[in-house]
Amino acid sequence: MAHFEATVRIVDVTASDAPAARRLIEERLREGGFARWHILSLGVQGTMTHAVARPAARAARALRRPRRVEVSYAGGGLLVAAVVAWTLWFLWLLTE
Repeated sequence: MAHFEATVRIVDVTASDAPAARRLIEERLREGGFARWHILSLGVQGTMTHAVARPAARAARALRRPRRVEVSYAGGGLLVAAVVAWTLWFLWLLTE
């Protein structure tokens, strides 16, 4: 079964301050049966814009997305070449 992610905007939360609003939202989500959630931003209705919420959402996507690791074997190749050159030089000195 596929897992989906949804972005939801809740606009009718009435509380005295931001921490109380956050607790109210978390309580309602738990009562709704949701096991996992993450509140990205919280603001007074009418003052919160997309520009405020967008960096938090972008940061959350960056955390979920696996990073590509660029691997360079140039250092290892130079080390192998140096060891081979030193070995050949050392064997050449022994034969003289």
